[in-house]
Amino acid sequence: MINSNVLFKAAYYKMFFKYLVLAVILSSLVFMGSSALAALPKQGSIAILAIGPSDQHAASVAAILTRELIANGYKVVDPDTLAAIRRNKAARLALEGNVDAIMRLGSQYGFSTMITAELKAGRPVVNEFQLYTGTSSIAIMVMSSGGQMIYADTVMGKQVGYTPDEAAQKSIEAAAKSAVKRMME
Repeated sequence: MINSNVLFKAAYYKMFFKYLVLAVILSSLVFMGSSALAALPKQGSIAILAIGPSDQHAASVAAILTRELIANGYKVVDPDTLAAIRRNKAARLALEGNVDAIMRLGSQYGFSTMITAELKAGRPVVNEFQLYTGTSSIAIMVMSSGGQMIYADTVMGKQVGYTPDEAAQKSIEAAAKSAVKRMME
């Protein structure tokens, strides 16, 4: 007759081993998956649409994303084509995450990837040093023209300036630079 204590220990170790193996597999998938999902494809061209509290701020985000992507070897849609995309009624839907609109725009204008950026900027506040602190966030979504989600993230920017406008602009620039850096990781 087998001792019940021995059976219990055997069952415990068997269960412990199963959970250990499962934990190792899941952690390796999460580790490998996070970098694979964040990879922005280098092939094809990228269209960038941004929306924000003002046209100036949205244009600033789009310009920073464009500049940084080009500097890192990505092909971005030319300015004339991008202006035509922005005038298209489907651009508003694309900014809202409408996959059909992104696919339609990709087919019509020939880009392979679309980046949409939604900027939110808080009102700068006076800090303890009598300077202004600006905060902003950018929600980034990257989709292929075929409708597959490639990447999504939200980044924050917080910067100090001598005026409210300077603090706001610096926080937007910091958030945009952080967004493009994380997209390329």
